[in-house]
Amino acid sequence: MTLEERKATFQLIKKPRPALPFEDRSFDTPSQATLFPMQEPDLLIFLYFPFVTAEEFTRTLELARPAAVLELRRSPRFDFGHLNRQQVFRIFDAIHSTYYDLGPMESSSDRYASDPVQLVGAFLRSASAPPKGPVLILLNQKGLEIDDSIPADITGLFATASNHPWRTYTVVDSRTREAIAVSSA
Repeated sequence: MTLEERKATFQLIKKPRPALPFEDRSFDTPSQATLFPMQEPDLLIFLYFPFVTAEEFTRTLELARPAAVLELRRSPRFDFGHLNRQQVFRIFDAIHSTYYDLGPMESSSDRYASDPVQLVGAFLRSASAPPKGPVLILLNQKGLEIDDSIPADITGLFATASNHPWRTYTVVDSRTREAIAVSSA
């Protein structure tokens, strides 16, 4: 084997870097300096724990600047990565996000207590008006596959309550998936 043949067998393979939320998102006006120059009033962002990283979580908050954060996890925790609960709530305050923990809305006798769709439905029925977007919705990921029916059902509830369609963006397991909501008012 010659020296040139031997060099060809060794190649440096760099570790792939996961895409951060909204990094690949393109907009119609390329001259804008930020990805979210204005808050998008018809955007629902679904963020699944526990596999989202602290960097993905904070990047999502910084770029989307949600007007409302709906907590649908049974045990809300923000102590992951370099974050803790106090830091996260300081970020919420800095970006003017209102945090709603929907867990207390459930009663111990409620058989739908762990159903995120039922919790959002109860929240929207009790609110005088649905929150304006963007809205960040925090969910638990069960297993490796996410249930696509939950975002679709929640999007339908928001569309019905506000009489206009909502777009969705899902952040899960270091991957992002963007979809246009099929539900309309």
